[in-house]
Amino acid sequence: MIKPRALKPGDTIKIIAPSSTLGNVEGLSNAIDFIKKHGFKVSLSTNLTHATPQRFSTTGDRIRKTELENAFKNDDIDAIIALRGGAGSIDLLDIIDYDIIREHPKIFVGYSDITLLQLAFLKKANLITFQGPMLIDLTEGDSQVLNQNWSTLLSIISAGDALELKNPIGSKWSKTITEGRGRGMLLGGNMTMLSLISNTQYMPSTEGSVMFLEDVDLAPWMVDNIFTSLIIKGAMNGITGLVFGEFPHYGFEEALKNSSAAAFLFNDLFVEDYVDSTIKDIIIDILIKKLQNIPSFVDFACCHGKYITTIPMGAMVEIDAKEQKLSMLESAVS
Repeated sequence: MIKPRALKPGDTIKIIAPSSTLGNVEGLSNAIDFIKKHGFKVSLSTNLTHATPQRFSTTGDRIRKTELENAFKNDDIDAIIALRGGAGSIDLLDIIDYDIIREHPKIFVGYSDITLLQLAFLKKANLITFQGPMLIDLTEGDSQVLNQNWSTLLSIISAGDALELKNPIGSKWSKTITEGRGRGMLLGGNMTMLSLISNTQYMPSTEGSVMFLEDVDLAPWMVDNIFTSLIIKGAMNGITGLVFGEFPHYGFEEALKNSSAAAFLFNDLFVEDYVDSTIKDIIIDILIKKLQNIPSFVDFACCHGKYITTIPMGAMVEIDAKEQKLSMLESAVS
Protein backbone atom coordinates (compact mmCIF):
# COMPACT_ATOMS: atom_id res chain seq x y z
CA MET A 1 0.00 0.00 0.00
CA ILE A 2 1.09 3.57 -0.71
CA LYS A 3 0.81 5.94 2.24
CA PRO A 4 0.47 9.65 1.45
CA ARG A 5 2.76 12.13 3.15
CA ALA A 6 1.50 13.47 6.47
CA LEU A 7 -0.02 16.94 6.42
CA LYS A 8 2.12 19.67 8.04
CA PRO A 9 1.17 23.13 9.34
CA GLY A 10 1.29 25.60 6.47
CA ASP A 11 0.47 22.96 3.85
CA THR A 12 -2.14 23.60 1.17
CA ILE A 13 -5.44 21.73 1.05
CA LYS A 14 -7.22 21.62 -2.30
CA ILE A 15 -11.04 21.52 -2.33
CA ILE A 16 -12.38 19.72 -5.41
CA ALA A 17 -15.90 18.81 -6.54
CA PRO A 18 -15.81 15.45 -8.37
CA SER A 19 -19.42 14.74 -7.42
CA SER A 20 -22.41 17.06 -6.85
CA THR A 21 -22.45 20.81 -6.47
CA LEU A 22 -23.70 22.76 -3.47
CA GLY A 23 -27.31 23.83 -3.63
CA ASN A 24 -26.63 26.45 -0.97
CA VAL A 25 -23.22 28.09 -0.49
CA GLU A 26 -24.19 29.50 2.89
CA GLY A 27 -21.50 28.68 5.43
CA LEU A 28 -18.90 27.80 2.80
CA SER A 29 -16.68 30.77 3.67
CA ASN A 30 -16.91 29.78 7.34
CA ALA A 31 -15.71 26.27 6.50
CA ILE A 32 -12.76 27.67 4.54
CA ASP A 33 -11.90 30.06 7.38
CA PHE A 34 -12.06 27.13 9.80
CA ILE A 35 -9.36 25.29 7.85
CA LYS A 36 -7.21 28.42 7.62
CA LYS A 37 -7.59 29.07 11.33
CA HIS A 38 -5.98 25.68 11.96
CA GLY A 39 -2.86 26.70 10.06
CA PHE A 40 -3.48 25.46 6.51
CA LYS A 41 -3.78 27.20 3.17
CA VAL A 42 -6.83 26.53 1.00
CA SER A 43 -7.03 26.26 -2.78
CA LEU A 44 -10.48 26.07 -4.38
CA SER A 45 -11.61 24.24 -7.49
CA THR A 46 -13.20 26.48 -10.12
CA ASN A 47 -16.37 24.36 -10.36
CA LEU A 48 -17.63 24.24 -6.77
CA THR A 49 -20.95 25.90 -7.52
CA HIS A 50 -21.38 25.20 -11.25
CA ALA A 51 -23.84 22.43 -12.07
CA THR A 52 -24.58 20.67 -15.34
CA PRO A 53 -28.15 21.43 -16.43
CA GLN A 54 -29.07 17.82 -17.24
CA ARG A 55 -27.50 15.85 -14.39
CA PHE A 56 -26.45 16.01 -10.74
CA SER A 57 -22.70 16.59 -11.00
CA THR A 58 -20.87 19.90 -10.88
CA THR A 59 -19.46 20.10 -14.40
CA GLY A 60 -18.67 17.87 -17.36
CA ASP A 61 -16.75 14.62 -16.89
CA ARG A 62 -13.56 15.84 -18.56
CA ILE A 63 -13.41 19.01 -16.46
CA ARG A 64 -13.83 17.08 -13.21
CA LYS A 65 -11.26 14.47 -14.33
CA THR A 66 -8.74 17.20 -15.18
CA GLU A 67 -9.23 19.04 -11.89
CA LEU A 68 -8.84 15.81 -9.95
CA GLU A 69 -5.67 14.80 -11.79
CA ASN A 70 -4.21 18.31 -11.58
CA ALA A 71 -4.79 18.37 -7.84
CA PHE A 72 -2.66 15.22 -7.52
CA LYS A 73 0.02 16.38 -9.99
CA ASN A 74 0.44 19.88 -8.53
CA ASP A 75 3.41 19.90 -6.16
CA ASP A 76 1.96 22.95 -4.40
CA ILE A 77 -1.03 20.87 -3.23
CA ASP A 78 -0.48 18.69 -0.16
CA ALA A 79 -3.94 17.22 0.53
CA ILE A 80 -7.29 16.99 -1.26
CA ILE A 81 -10.71 17.20 0.39
CA ALA A 82 -13.96 16.71 -1.53
CA LEU A 83 -16.58 19.42 -1.41
CA ARG A 84 -19.39 16.90 -0.86
CA GLY A 85 -20.82 13.63 -2.11
CA GLY A 86 -24.06 13.27 -4.07
CA ALA A 87 -23.71 11.74 -7.53
CA GLY A 88 -21.34 11.79 -10.47
CA SER A 89 -18.09 10.17 -9.34
CA ILE A 90 -18.94 7.00 -11.23
CA ASP A 91 -18.55 8.88 -14.54
CA LEU A 92 -14.85 9.41 -13.82
CA LEU A 93 -13.79 5.82 -13.13
CA ASP A 94 -13.19 4.90 -16.78
CA ILE A 95 -11.30 8.08 -17.70
CA ILE A 96 -8.97 8.80 -14.75
CA ASP A 97 -5.26 8.24 -15.36
CA TYR A 98 -4.48 6.11 -12.31
CA ASP A 99 -0.73 6.35 -12.96
CA ILE A 100 -1.01 10.00 -11.92
CA ILE A 101 -2.61 8.98 -8.61
CA ARG A 102 0.06 6.34 -7.99
CA GLU A 103 2.99 8.59 -8.90
CA HIS A 104 1.74 11.60 -6.91
CA PRO A 105 0.16 10.10 -3.76
CA LYS A 106 -1.68 12.59 -1.58
CA ILE A 107 -4.14 12.62 1.28
CA PHE A 108 -7.63 12.28 -0.21
CA VAL A 109 -10.67 12.76 2.05
CA GLY A 110 -14.36 12.16 1.41
CA TYR A 111 -17.21 9.67 1.75
CA SER A 112 -20.65 8.89 0.30
CA ASP A 113 -20.40 9.12 -3.52
CA ILE A 114 -16.63 9.71 -3.12
CA THR A 115 -16.40 6.06 -1.98
CA LEU A 116 -16.28 5.08 -5.66
CA LEU A 117 -13.08 7.07 -6.22
CA GLN A 118 -11.50 5.81 -3.01
CA LEU A 119 -12.07 2.18 -3.90
CA ALA A 120 -10.76 2.76 -7.42
CA PHE A 121 -7.65 4.52 -6.05
CA LEU A 122 -7.08 1.57 -3.74
CA LYS A 123 -7.46 -0.99 -6.52
CA LYS A 124 -5.68 0.85 -9.34
CA ALA A 125 -3.08 2.90 -7.44
CA ASN A 126 -2.70 1.12 -4.05
CA LEU A 127 -3.39 4.45 -2.33
CA ILE A 128 -4.64 4.69 1.26
CA THR A 129 -7.44 7.29 1.45
CA PHE A 130 -9.64 8.59 4.24
CA GLN A 131 -13.36 8.46 4.84
CA GLY A 132 -13.73 11.66 6.83
CA PRO A 133 -15.30 15.13 6.93
CA MET A 134 -15.73 16.97 3.64
CA LEU A 135 -15.91 20.74 3.22
CA ILE A 136 -19.70 20.71 3.55
CA ASP A 137 -19.31 19.04 6.95
CA LEU A 138 -17.13 21.90 8.16
CA THR A 139 -20.17 24.17 8.02
CA GLU A 140 -21.47 22.30 11.10
CA GLY A 141 -22.90 24.82 13.58
CA ASP A 142 -22.18 22.78 16.71
CA SER A 143 -18.60 23.73 17.60
CA GLN A 144 -18.13 20.69 19.85
CA VAL A 145 -19.07 18.29 17.04
CA LEU A 146 -17.06 20.26 14.48
CA ASN A 147 -13.90 20.26 16.60
CA GLN A 148 -14.29 16.56 17.44
CA ASN A 149 -14.59 15.62 13.77
CA TRP A 150 -11.68 17.80 12.71
CA SER A 151 -9.34 16.77 15.54
CA THR A 152 -9.79 13.07 14.75
CA LEU A 153 -9.05 13.74 11.08
CA LEU A 154 -5.89 15.70 11.93
CA SER A 155 -4.71 13.06 14.41
CA ILE A 156 -4.69 10.54 11.57
CA ILE A 157 -3.56 12.57 8.54
CA SER A 158 -1.27 15.07 10.27
CA ALA A 159 0.05 13.56 13.50
CA GLY A 160 0.10 10.10 11.93
CA ASP A 161 -1.38 8.52 15.04
CA ALA A 162 -2.51 4.89 14.98
CA LEU A 163 -5.73 5.50 16.86
CA GLU A 164 -8.31 3.41 18.65
CA LEU A 165 -11.48 4.40 16.80
CA LYS A 166 -14.65 4.44 18.89
CA ASN A 167 -17.76 6.55 19.00
CA PRO A 168 -17.11 9.87 20.76
CA ILE A 169 -19.01 10.98 23.82
CA GLY A 170 -22.30 12.55 22.74
CA SER A 171 -22.87 10.29 19.74
CA LYS A 172 -24.97 7.15 19.53
CA TRP A 173 -23.92 4.05 21.45
CA SER A 174 -22.58 1.33 19.19
CA LYS A 175 -24.14 -2.12 19.55
CA THR A 176 -22.43 -5.48 19.29
CA ILE A 177 -23.99 -7.97 16.86
CA THR A 178 -21.48 -10.82 17.06
CA GLU A 179 -18.58 -10.76 19.50
CA GLY A 180 -15.05 -11.49 18.38
CA ARG A 181 -11.92 -9.98 16.90
CA GLY A 182 -10.49 -9.89 13.41
CA ARG A 183 -7.63 -8.23 11.57
CA GLY A 184 -7.32 -7.06 8.01
CA MET A 185 -7.20 -4.18 5.58
CA LEU A 186 -10.05 -1.73 6.16
CA LEU A 187 -12.33 -1.56 3.12
CA GLY A 188 -15.81 -0.31 2.37
CA GLY A 189 -17.74 2.91 2.62
CA ASN A 190 -21.15 3.81 1.31
CA MET A 191 -23.16 0.60 0.87
CA THR A 192 -24.99 1.71 -2.28
CA MET A 193 -21.71 2.72 -3.92
CA LEU A 194 -20.15 -0.64 -3.07
CA SER A 195 -23.11 -2.38 -4.66
CA LEU A 196 -22.57 -0.34 -7.85
CA ILE A 197 -18.84 -1.03 -8.09
CA SER A 198 -18.74 -4.67 -6.95
CA ASN A 199 -17.58 -7.18 -9.58
CA THR A 200 -15.98 -4.43 -11.66
CA GLN A 201 -12.30 -3.78 -12.28
CA TYR A 202 -12.41 -0.94 -9.74
CA MET A 203 -13.40 -3.02 -6.71
CA PRO A 204 -10.50 -4.23 -4.51
CA SER A 205 -10.49 -7.79 -3.24
CA THR A 206 -12.24 -8.04 0.11
CA GLU A 207 -10.63 -11.37 1.07
CA GLY A 208 -9.15 -11.06 4.56
CA SER A 209 -10.43 -7.51 5.06
CA VAL A 210 -12.41 -5.74 7.77
CA MET A 211 -15.43 -4.23 6.01
CA PHE A 212 -17.22 -0.99 6.83
CA LEU A 213 -20.70 -0.21 5.48
CA GLU A 214 -22.91 2.85 5.91
CA ASP A 215 -25.61 4.75 4.04
CA VAL A 216 -28.24 7.46 4.31
CA ASP A 217 -31.96 7.91 3.60
CA LEU A 218 -32.54 4.26 2.77
CA ALA A 219 -35.85 2.56 3.37
CA PRO A 220 -35.53 -0.79 5.19
CA TRP A 221 -36.30 -2.80 2.05
CA MET A 222 -33.44 -1.01 0.25
CA VAL A 223 -30.98 -1.94 3.00
CA ASP A 224 -32.21 -5.53 2.74
CA ASN A 225 -31.74 -5.67 -1.04
CA ILE A 226 -28.41 -3.84 -1.20
CA PHE A 227 -26.78 -5.76 1.64
CA THR A 228 -28.01 -9.06 0.21
CA SER A 229 -26.74 -8.11 -3.25
CA LEU A 230 -23.25 -7.52 -1.83
CA ILE A 231 -23.30 -11.01 -0.35
CA ILE A 232 -24.51 -12.54 -3.62
CA LYS A 233 -21.77 -10.70 -5.54
CA GLY A 234 -19.13 -12.14 -3.21
CA ALA A 235 -18.14 -8.82 -1.66
CA MET A 236 -18.37 -10.37 1.82
CA ASN A 237 -16.38 -13.51 1.02
CA GLY A 238 -13.51 -14.11 3.41
CA ILE A 239 -13.93 -10.96 5.49
CA THR A 240 -12.64 -10.99 9.07
CA GLY A 241 -14.99 -8.40 10.53
CA LEU A 242 -17.89 -6.13 9.65
CA VAL A 243 -18.70 -2.66 10.97
CA PHE A 244 -21.94 -0.84 10.16
CA GLY A 245 -22.21 2.91 10.43
CA GLU A 246 -25.34 4.84 11.20
CA PHE A 247 -28.23 4.91 8.73
CA PRO A 248 -29.72 8.38 9.31
CA HIS A 249 -32.77 9.77 7.56
CA TYR A 250 -32.36 13.44 6.74
CA GLY A 251 -35.68 13.30 4.95
CA PHE A 252 -37.38 13.13 8.34
CA GLU A 253 -35.64 16.30 9.48
CA GLU A 254 -36.68 18.18 6.34
CA ALA A 255 -40.27 16.98 6.59
CA LEU A 256 -40.52 18.07 10.19
CA LYS A 257 -39.19 21.60 9.78
CA ASN A 258 -42.64 23.03 9.12
CA SER A 259 -44.62 20.48 11.11
CA SER A 260 -46.53 21.05 14.29
CA ALA A 261 -45.15 19.91 17.64
CA ALA A 262 -47.57 16.98 17.69
CA ALA A 263 -46.48 15.86 14.22
CA PHE A 264 -42.83 16.22 15.21
CA LEU A 265 -43.28 14.07 18.28
CA PHE A 266 -45.19 11.44 16.35
CA ASN A 267 -42.56 11.19 13.65
CA ASP A 268 -39.58 11.48 15.98
CA LEU A 269 -40.81 8.97 18.52
CA PHE A 270 -42.45 6.47 16.25
CA VAL A 271 -41.59 6.70 12.55
CA GLU A 272 -37.85 7.41 12.75
CA ASP A 273 -37.24 5.02 15.62
CA TYR A 274 -39.28 2.35 13.86
CA VAL A 275 -37.32 2.69 10.62
CA ASP A 276 -33.98 2.73 12.46
CA SER A 277 -34.94 -0.34 14.49
CA THR A 278 -36.20 -2.18 11.40
CA ILE A 279 -32.94 -1.55 9.53
CA LYS A 280 -30.93 -2.92 12.44
CA ASP A 281 -33.20 -6.00 12.63
CA ILE A 282 -32.69 -6.63 8.90
CA ILE A 283 -28.91 -6.37 9.20
CA ILE A 284 -28.80 -8.70 12.18
CA ASP A 285 -31.10 -11.26 10.52
CA ILE A 286 -29.01 -11.33 7.32
CA LEU A 287 -25.78 -11.63 9.32
CA ILE A 288 -27.06 -14.53 11.41
CA LYS A 289 -28.43 -16.43 8.41
CA LYS A 290 -25.78 -15.71 5.77
CA LEU A 291 -22.58 -14.49 7.49
CA GLN A 292 -22.39 -16.50 10.67
CA ASN A 293 -19.73 -15.82 13.30
CA ILE A 294 -18.34 -12.67 11.68
CA PRO A 295 -17.27 -10.19 14.42
CA SER A 296 -19.59 -7.25 13.88
CA PHE A 297 -21.18 -4.20 15.43
CA VAL A 298 -23.51 -1.42 14.30
CA ASP A 299 -23.96 2.36 14.76
CA PHE A 300 -20.30 3.33 14.35
CA ALA A 301 -20.20 7.12 14.04
CA CYS A 302 -18.66 7.79 10.65
CA CYS A 303 -19.66 9.55 7.46
CA HIS A 304 -23.41 10.22 7.24
CA GLY A 305 -24.39 11.36 10.69
CA LYS A 306 -23.45 14.19 13.00
CA TYR A 307 -20.18 12.76 14.24
CA ILE A 308 -17.67 11.74 11.56
CA THR A 309 -14.88 9.55 12.87
CA THR A 310 -12.20 9.42 10.18
CA ILE A 311 -11.26 5.92 9.03
CA PRO A 312 -8.25 5.03 6.83
CA MET A 313 -9.31 3.02 3.78
CA GLY A 314 -6.58 0.52 2.95
CA ALA A 315 -4.79 0.57 6.32
CA MET A 316 -4.50 -2.48 8.56
CA VAL A 317 -6.91 -2.51 11.51
CA GLU A 318 -8.29 -4.83 14.16
CA ILE A 319 -11.97 -5.00 15.00
CA ASP A 320 -13.07 -5.76 18.56
CA ALA A 321 -16.81 -6.24 18.22
CA LYS A 322 -17.40 -6.73 21.95
CA GLU A 323 -15.84 -3.34 22.70
CA GLN A 324 -17.31 -1.82 19.51
CA LYS A 325 -14.03 -0.39 18.29
CA LEU A 326 -11.51 -0.41 15.47
CA SER A 327 -7.80 -0.21 16.31
CA MET A 328 -5.39 1.03 13.68
CA LEU A 329 -2.38 -1.30 13.51
CA GLU A 330 -0.25 1.21 11.62
CA SER A 331 -0.03 4.86 10.73
CA ALA A 332 -1.95 5.67 7.55
CA VAL A 333 0.51 8.37 6.44
CA SER A 334 4.27 8.46 5.92
